[in-house]
Parts: sequence; structure tokens; C-alpha cells
Amino acid sequence: MIEMEWRPRPHAWRRRRAVALRLVAGALLIWLFYANFADQFHAERREALTVAHGRPVKPDAVMEDVAHAIPAPARHDPQAESPQTPLQAPQISVTGGEVTDTDSIRSNTQLESALREVISLLPDEALLRDLLRPIERTGEEKLRELGLRTRSFKKHFAAWEALHLVVEGSNVYARNDIVRTIRQDPRIATALQMDVTQVLHAYEAYRAFITRFAMLLFPWTMPYFSDHISLHAEFHHGGKGLVFCAGDNHAPFLLTSIPSIRRLGCNLPIEVMYLGDGDLSQDFRAKLEAMPGVVTRDVSQMVTDRGWKLAGWAGKPWAILFSSFREAMFIDADALFFQNPENLFDHPSYRATGALFFRDRFMMPESKKKWMQQILPRPISKKATESRFWTGDSGHMQESGVVVVDKWVHYVALLLVARMNGPDRDGNAAAGRVGVYDMVYGDKETFWLGWELVGDTDYAFHQGDAATMGTLEPQRAPEEQSSENPNQEERPTQYTICAPQLLHLDEDGKPLWFNGWLLANKYSGKKNEPARFETYIQEPREVRDPGAWQLHSDNICCLTAENAANFTEQEKDTLAWISEAGYRAGAFGGKKV
Repeated sequence: MIEMEWRPRPHAWRRRRAVALRLVAGALLIWLFYANFADQFHAERREALTVAHGRPVKPDAVMEDVAHAIPAPARHDPQAESPQTPLQAPQISVTGGEVTDTDSIRSNTQLESALREVISLLPDEALLRDLLRPIERTGEEKLRELGLRTRSFKKHFAAWEALHLVVEGSNVYARNDIVRTIRQDPRIATALQMDVTQVLHAYEAYRAFITRFAMLLFPWTMPYFSDHISLHAEFHHGGKGLVFCAGDNHAPFLLTSIPSIRRLGCNLPIEVMYLGDGDLSQDFRAKLEAMPGVVTRDVSQMVTDRGWKLAGWAGKPWAILFSSFREAMFIDADALFFQNPENLFDHPSYRATGALFFRDRFMMPESKKKWMQQILPRPISKKATESRFWTGDSGHMQESGVVVVDKWVHYVALLLVARMNGPDRDGNAAAGRVGVYDMVYGDKETFWLGWELVGDTDYAFHQGDAATMGTLEPQRAPEEQSSENPNQEERPTQYTICAPQLLHLDEDGKPLWFNGWLLANKYSGKKNEPARFETYIQEPREVRDPGAWQLHSDNICCLTAENAANFTEQEKDTLAWISEAGYRAGAFGGKKV
């Protein structure tokens, strides 16, 4: 028999303490388990949302086409808050040791709406074949076909973007967890009256379609951005900025104009876009970037131009597109300002539309009505039928020395304009190919026409008059009254200025900016001093016979009209300062005499 050692029974308070310690330890283990589980689950959900190139883009407004997914402000105010509820990223939280997913449910309800739109737009086999077939036409037929296809792409891309772009706090994300979310939450398929397999197949069919459609129409952005949503999201919160294009020949112009713009009070960031080392040398890039707020960027690294060559005028829309700004003001290298260019972002027409263009000289009557009827899809807008091209008042509508665009709002229109100045730009008579530049003069008309082709009529032309500037030619006396008609109204005195400069006035008739640099003739070879600018003449607003403008060699235009005015002392001071800056920059090829 084994004898058991007798031990005294512990006091009651010791037993209670042991039980309490066991309960506390158990509760702590349970809490740690649920906390760890929730953290892992939350991290997994957040990893499903990505931003293009890993960089979050903060929203301040959005494009109308994706308004049902992201808050869209009124067009007149890109910074406005939106009353609409954005598609929010799901948030997982721990409350009382339990994981709650109410935000995820709310988010997936919004996802259902976006998915429903995508599925409803999925083209059938016949439409799919029509939209994705190669565009083999040329000239007017090709422009019209591009307009029709791009209008369809705009609608389909907007729905696809609405499904993927998500607002989380102050960031915009492109989510890549759609398939997993559909699979893990069968309520989505139930709400769509489909099973999970059907929803997944429809989603993947649309993904294949929109990818092929984008590659057919706009494949040239791919080396820098993986897809068009990434490019679009990149500049969503890019703010405002100025964009220039320059090579070595025009770099001295920018070394003159940028300081003059700063002097007028404009402190916006500036990006100078160029096309490789052979275009803008390292020395000039260093000089430009030595100025505060100026960065140079090589567009040639961002565009695939295999089979065609990006160069010259054609670089303008590409520079705007690839600039980092959301609201971009493109300015020609030889354009100069009397007033702060930043004010154009507050112009009522820009705030109402998000796209502000300037009119060219009112010269050379030519009807392009039939041509416009050939290229523009129906219905043709009122703005198109009121244009000079349609009425025949002039074969020149737009002057592209300054272009102001909200790229978020007009993204697809800008993609088409870039294409018109890219692979479709040049013709080839031997191959029977008619290019865009065979039908219009350079890039300048492609902006408003590109907007019209896409069906985007939210653009405006600045209503200030065009003018010229320089010194008056010998004055022409007014015509004598006819003796047969003594009551004939005496015609006012006519003034003439011959110059290459095109001056744009504000709506009050004051000089705003001008194109054409400072020389009296930049083709003469005599570049050692600027022209004399004493007076400007406003062009008449009606068609005259003979025309008020007469074009001569070396792009010299003579304007004869009655509305002449002298520059104010302040305007003369601005011109004098610009000239001095030009000498310092070596823009006149020599030192001031």
C-alpha cells in the first residue's frame, strides 16, 4: 500500500486568484487570435487596390463620363466638391472581437451598378467584329471612321474606368480585385440575376474587348503606361501648369519668355517637352532647369512611333497629353504675353467647358462645309455649323499658339488629336494615302476638329479679337465723297501694319498675348535686333472684299483696317523688358548694339 502525503487545502482566496488568472489568460489569447486574423484580412483587402506605378493620385474633380463611380464636379469649377457618393474601398474593422464588413457590402453594391453597365455594353459578335476590324481607309473616310470608332470607345472606356477607379479618402486607385470580389461575394451575381460563372465570363470578355479596342485606336502610349486607365489616373490630381516644346533652335526663346511670364506674376510649374538628345541638348536643358519651377522631359521615351516619326508641330498634343498636369496650358516657344497667362484658367469660357482655344486670322475665305460633312459623324453639332469652315468665311479657324485643356475631362478627345498628329498625319501619294496634314494646315485645326470628331462639344473659342502689331505703313487718305451722292457716308481712315506677329486681344480690346516672336522677319537671316512695336490694329469682324488681311512671303501678313491703337506705357515697358531678356538669352544672335 502506497502512502499518500497529506497536504493542507489551499485557502479560498488562492483558488479564486488562480481561476481569475486562467480566465484573463484565455481572454487575452482569444483577443490576440481575432486581432491577428482581422489585420491579415484587412491587409489582403487593401492589397487588392493598386495605383498606377504605385503612386496615389488625389482627386479634386472628375470626368463626367465616370460620374456614377467617382464624384464629378460642375464643369465650371474643376476644384468643386461633388454631392455624389464615390465608390469607396472596403474597410474592415474589429469591434468587440468581431470582424465587421458593412463598408464592403456597401462598396459591392456600388460595384454591382458598375458591373451592370459594363455587361449591358458588351458588344455582340457582329458589333465586336465591326469595332475591332482594321481601319484601312484614307483621307476623309478614315477621319470619319476614326470619329465613329472613338465615340464608341469613349462610351465603353468610361464604363470600364468607372468599374475600376475607386476613391479611398484622398486617393484614386485602379482596383485589380474584380474577379476575386465577384467570386467571393455571390450576392453580386445574384443582384445581376446571373450566376458567378456568367458574371466572370462577361467581365473577362469585356476586358479582352476593351484592351483590343484601345490597342487598335491608341497603342502608342504603351511604353510609358501599361494601359489607358493608368495614364488617365496619373494626372487626375496634377494641378495646373504650363507646357512648352523646344529644341536647340527655340531654347533661347524659352530663356526669354519664361522669365517674362514670371515677371507678370505667373508662378505655375513649367514642363519643357523635347524629342531626345538630338532635339534639345544637355547644355540647354541645364539652362532651362536652372530657372525656378522648370523641368525638361523627353517625350520620345513615352511614345512608340514605330512606322512614323514624331516631330515638329505634331509634338504639341503629345506634349500636352504626357505632361504631368491635369490642367495644362500649352504655349508655343515663340509666343509672348502682355498679361499673366495664369488668368486664362479662370476665364469663364474655360471654367464652363474645360477647353479654351484661340481663333486664327479672319482671312482667306474658303468653304469647307462639304469636307466637314464628309468627316463628321451625325448629328453635326451647332458649333461645327457655325464655324468659319462651314460658313466659308475663312479657311482658318484655330491658332494653336496657346491651348488650355482640362485633360481629365477631355481625355479621349486629346487621345484622338494626338493620333491625328501621329500615325495619320502624313500622306503618301505613291501609296494612295491621304494624311491629316494634306487636308488641314499643320496641327492647328486638329484640336477643335478632334473634339468634334469625338462628339465632345465642350470647348470654347476665346472671344477676343485678333490683331497685328508693329509700325504703321504710310497712311491711306479716306476716299473722297462722290459728287453724285453727296450724302454718302465718309469712310474712316484706314491704317496698315505688315508683320508676322499675330496679336490676340482680351474681351476688353487690350493686348493679351502674341505669336510670331519679336523679329520683323525671322526668315530674313537678320536676327540681330527685334522689330519696333508702337501700334496695333484690330481686324474687322466682317468679311471684306478685298480682304482686310493680305498674305505675303515669309509669313508676313498685312492688315488694313480702321481700328488702330498705340501701346500703353506699361505695354511698351513689357515689350522692352522682353527684348532685353532676349538679348541676355542670345535669342537675337548677337549682343545689343
